Amino acid sequence: MRNIYLIIAKQIVEEAGRIIKEARETNTFSYEFKKDDTPISNIDQQVQDYMSKRLKDSFDIQVMGEEHCEDVDTSKPYWAIDPIDGTWAFITHENTSAINLSLIENSEVIVGIVYNPFTNEFFQTQKGEKSYIGMLTLPLRYNESVAVVNFKPERSHPIVRSLNQLFKENKVKKLTSIGGSITYSMCMVAKGAYSNYIAYFPKSASPWDLSAAWLIIKNSGGFVTDLNGVEINPINHKGYIIASANERARDDFLAMINPLLEAQTSV
Repeated sequence: MRNIYLIIAKQIVEEAGRIIKEARETNTFSYEFKKDDTPISNIDQQVQDYMSKRLKDSFDIQVMGEEHCEDVDTSKPYWAIDPIDGTWAFITHENTSAINLSLIENSEVIVGIVYNPFTNEFFQTQKGEKSYIGMLTLPLRYNESVAVVNFKPERSHPIVRSLNQLFKENKVKKLTSIGGSITYSMCMVAKGAYSNYIAYFPKSASPWDLSAAWLIIKNSGGFVTDLNGVEINPINHKGYIIASANERARDDFLAMINPLLEAQTSV
């Protein structure tokens, strides 16, 4: 039955991606800022409405989404949607936005989909199975140790200085910061492009924020932890996340970054 979920959900997400791509290519969208100073476009709401209707028509399952979220009974299965993760990147014509869709049941992530319509990268998985980009199994390559670190932290946090120090000491081979969708960057870890990815959630993440990419990384042999190496709750997490391609990448990175952070905060 889960395969049916994934097959139909894939069709819905691909069509939603077409709507997003067409709006951007024709520059026919508008946007405003929410109370928290984050942007929302009219396409965010259009895509969420489209996906919600299609999912409800296809399955007898509740749907929650980032924009004007409906109340759901979390003791029962529900779909979680972020129609455009990385709305500002969408608005500014960057190609780092993505659609997030996950199916959650009994506080477990059952299906995870992350789709970047601009690069046509479709990441998918389901509980207990492998992760894929298109028809290819993830990771596409094994990323040894701490080769590439991508980050999206708070600029004022000392972790930025620590990362720069590791880079100067050649302990990190490449250090990059990419905006847009957090989940798309997480999927780059699952793909093998980055060994580690860092992001920060100043308030508790919602089910649509991390759950899909968390399952994709987990099923590709990776990990998503906090700075202490403890696996995060993919449905509700606050603070830093470290997405790592494999056990060695996780352990090596945490062993390097934490002493630097402790030294800085003790000064």
